[in-house]
Amino acid sequence: MVLSIAGIPVKFEGELGDGFLEAFETLFARRYLPDVERCDCEPQVIVDRFVGDEFRVFSAIYDHGGVDEYKVESPLPAAYGNEAPVFFLLQAISRAGAKRGKIFLTDSVGVLKPDGKALLFVGYPHTGKSTISALALSEGYKVLSTENTVVEVRDSAIYVTGGTDVLVYDPRIEEIYGVKVDYDAETKSGYRIKDIRTDVERRKMLNKGVEVEKIIVTHAGFNCSGANFSPVRGRKVKKSLWYFATALIKGIDFYTPMPLHMPMNDEITASIESFLEVAAAKYSHRMFEAFGDHRSIFEAVIKL
Repeated sequence: MVLSIAGIPVKFEGELGDGFLEAFETLFARRYLPDVERCDCEPQVIVDRFVGDEFRVFSAIYDHGGVDEYKVESPLPAAYGNEAPVFFLLQAISRAGAKRGKIFLTDSVGVLKPDGKALLFVGYPHTGKSTISALALSEGYKVLSTENTVVEVRDSAIYVTGGTDVLVYDPRIEEIYGVKVDYDAETKSGYRIKDIRTDVERRKMLNKGVEVEKIIVTHAGFNCSGANFSPVRGRKVKKSLWYFATALIKGIDFYTPMPLHMPMNDEITASIESFLEVAAAKYSHRMFEAFGDHRSIFEAVIKL
């Protein structure tokens, strides 16, 4: 059985009768795995699963005929229980994607502007990206990606070509900013969950690719006010985006017992280098650090 995740075919083998593959199609898994769907295609990643009490990867063979092969022992993936398989798979497809020029940006969201181009928000956890996404939805803007955004370099520009389609946001947005956002479920801690997978137009746009117009590094909070911007230029563009472009491959997004140390081959290095070079050349005057409250930042960058 094969799942396509952001266009990367992953074949699952072994002991799958308990719904192991199906677990990667749930709302929880799709918070982190971009564009999950079934496919009938040749795999770029093979995961051979054995049932076990705890998650571990006990064999990893890279670039075997162009395919990365893993043997894992794991119970059924589940939120608040066995989350490690989801983050392992995210790491595996990030490596496989980079070999094909697909860069998986951690901690990133994409919002479509009225002119058809994309705003790419990046930032460390809890710096306002999900709240900005929820604000965008409440005001009728299309959200392209909610957590992990897939980008490619085309014609000396960066294009959003994929991304996660489950948004988890803080309900305080309604009280603080006076907006209403429809939601589909709630987490145990009371955060709202919005599934945007059914947006057919969004999917068509991502298949075509949406050019990134600006990149915003967010530093937003509910206890802040206004919006201030600091330009990011030259080497700092590369330095800032290096983290977001390599964190998933390097296993900085932690899972138990410990993320794999995945090697970067020449294809991966070339893809990341091309992404950073284009970012520095194209976006030195289109990349900003943003400080303030979520609404002021979003309203300002829409008009920039």
